[in-house]
Amino acid sequence: MSIILITGASNGLGRLTAKKCIDLGHTVIITGRSQTSLDDAKKIILKDSPQSNSNLYDLVMDLLDLASVKKAVETLETFNLPCIDVILHNAGGNQASYGKVNDSVEQVVFMNAVAPLYLNQLLLPFIEKSQSPKKRIIFVGSSLHDRKNKGGDTSEEARIPDNIEIKDLVGDETEWNMMKYYKISKLAVVWDTYCLSNKLPSDIPVITFCPGFVPTTELARKSSFMIKFMMKYILSRFSFATTEEESTDDYIYYITSDEIKNGEHYQKRVATESSKDSLDQAKQDAYWEFANTNINKIISKE
Repeated sequence: MSIILITGASNGLGRLTAKKCIDLGHTVIITGRSQTSLDDAKKIILKDSPQSNSNLYDLVMDLLDLASVKKAVETLETFNLPCIDVILHNAGGNQASYGKVNDSVEQVVFMNAVAPLYLNQLLLPFIEKSQSPKKRIIFVGSSLHDRKNKGGDTSEEARIPDNIEIKDLVGDETEWNMMKYYKISKLAVVWDTYCLSNKLPSDIPVITFCPGFVPTTELARKSSFMIKFMMKYILSRFSFATTEEESTDDYIYYITSDEIKNGEHYQKRVATESSKDSLDQAKQDAYWEFANTNINKIISKE
């Protein structure tokens, strides 16, 4: 059995994945933005496995606040767990309006891609102790990171820029679009994966995968009532949609499979080629420098 940390597990796919892991006998650490949401999640997760209460831990963490990330990892140290075998970077989402973190990174990009790099840095000592043959780091990405993908809002305003540049990660309020920056953030998640897969020891594989289009989750919680209604009650009925059960079965596959390979981008359990920009080594390097420079600036102020 593995020790698995799942971020953003107070609701949605993260919570259901945590429940499936607990039911399988794993030890699970879940994170959420408030203790209330985590307490509610634990009741649901333990519903069918109340005897597993001692195998479920929780951490309050807000990825828009690096101080809270550091505090969460300090709390994790008090759990006296021997290690972490699997880190699942699942937390993320969108924002209803433009904003920047440290006046230098658009907030959706920061929340979904930059902050997880800092968390991963803090968690490395835990996963380095793991002796499990299944130890791994997993990022939940999206096929929407590819400009060629026709999903989501297909308007020109919502498309990823052609030949994206680092300045696009900073953002401009006059050109900001909710779906556009969600897509850009997911491109940065793929860069997270490729950068870490090249920099970490080979015995810690790093992968990313697309969970499919799951319209019934709370991903659209920052959207208008009409969009949320359409996602939950209309789009969920289409054949291209994925159910929460189907998607989280894939989560379990990536957590437990012996078939995954370091540095791969997966979709429907198959290694697939990611976007042209994501594979650009110069852009990977520029993003790595950009993300870590901003992380260091923020933590130096605290």
